[in-house]
Amino acid sequence: MILDRITSDEKEQMQVAYRYLNHLRTTKADKLWVLVNAFGSPIDALDAMYKQEKVLDGLVEAGALKGETRDEIMNDDLEKWYEWSIRTLEERRIGCVTPVDARYPSRLQDLPDKPLALYYRGNIKLSENQFTLGVIGSRRPTFYGKAQAELFVNELAARGMTIISGMAYGVDAISHKAAIERAGKTIAVLGGSVDICYPQTNFEIYSEMCDKHLVISEYEPEVSPIGIHFPERNRIISGLSDGLLVVEAAQRSGTVITVDRALEQGKTIYGIPGRVNDTMSKGVNRMIKQGAMLVDSPSDVIGDIFANSFEVKKPHKYRRKKFDDSILPVSEREVFRMLGTNPTHMDDIIRSNNMRVGDTIHILGELENKGLIECIEKSYYIRKQY
Repeated sequence: MILDRITSDEKEQMQVAYRYLNHLRTTKADKLWVLVNAFGSPIDALDAMYKQEKVLDGLVEAGALKGETRDEIMNDDLEKWYEWSIRTLEERRIGCVTPVDARYPSRLQDLPDKPLALYYRGNIKLSENQFTLGVIGSRRPTFYGKAQAELFVNELAARGMTIISGMAYGVDAISHKAAIERAGKTIAVLGGSVDICYPQTNFEIYSEMCDKHLVISEYEPEVSPIGIHFPERNRIISGLSDGLLVVEAAQRSGTVITVDRALEQGKTIYGIPGRVNDTMSKGVNRMIKQGAMLVDSPSDVIGDIFANSFEVKKPHKYRRKKFDDSILPVSEREVFRMLGTNPTHMDDIIRSNNMRVGDTIHILGELENKGLIECIEKSYYIRKQY
C-alpha cells in the first residue's frame, strides 16, 4: 500500500489519507466522501487512485472526478507533500484533526459532507462546549445592525454561550470582539488557512483568538481565502452551532447560503427583525416570514436553546410515501432497484450490472446526493426510501 512508505500504523495511515484527500483542493468534500465510501476507506480510496492513470481516467469519464483533480493526483508527490505538511504544522504551531481523531468536533461527525481534515490554532476543545451559537450577518451593517450584534452577543457570551462566526468584516468581527470583551468564548471558521489572517484589519482579534479561543479551517497551511471557499466554510459554521442568529442580511447574500446549510442540518434560525423598508433587513425579515424564530432580546435565544438542550423529542409517526423510481435515469434506477434493507457491496453491483468501477461510483454518489441510499460501512449500501 502506498501509505506503508510513510507509516505502518493503521490509524496514522487513516489520518494521512484523510489529510491528503483534503489536500486535493479541486474537489469538494461531498465528492471526496463519495469516493471514500465507494472504495471503503480513505486508505483504500487513496491506494486505488494514486498514480493510477486508468482508474483516474475512468472516474473522470464517469463524472465522479474532475479532470483537474486527476492531474493533481498524477503529478503530486505524496511523500514530499507529507514531509512539507508535518514540518509546516510544527513550525507554525498548527494542529490538525480528522474524523478518526477523538478531538474531531462531534457536532460535525454526522454531516454527509463533513471536512476530511480540520486545521486549527487555539483550543480545539471549545468546539465541544455545551451551548454554541453561530452569529452571521452583513459585512456592511447599519448602525442598527452593529448595535444589535453587540447587544445580543454581549449578553449571550456572558451567559456562557460560545459564539461562532467567520471573522469577516462587519457582523462577524463585531461578534468575535464582543464575546472576547465579555470574557466569553468564541470560534472563528475561516475561508482560508489558519496561518493567514483575513482581513488584515482583524489581526488583533485573530491573534487573541489563536491564543485563547479557537481559529479553525478545512484548508491546509498557505491556502489563500478566495471567493469559492466561503460558501463551503459556511456549512462548518452552521454545523458547529446549536442555532444560528441572523443580525442583518440583504435579500441575496452569503448569509442566506449559511442559513440554507443550517436548515439542511436541522438547526434553528433566529432572526433579529429590521425596518421593513431597509435593504439590509429584507433578507432576515423574509426568513422570519418563512419560519425563522423572531427574537427581539437575547433572552429569547437563551430560553429556546436551553430548553431544546433538555427537551426529549418524540419520534414522528408517519408513513413514508412510496418512492417512484421511474423518475430516475435508467442507470440509476437499475442500481437503486438492486438495493434494499440488506447491505449490498459495491462489487456485487458492478458484477450484476456489468458496469465499470468509475460509472458505479458516480451513480452511487448521485443516489446518495438525492437522499435515496446510504453507505453504512466500507462499500456497503442500503436504500433510505421504499
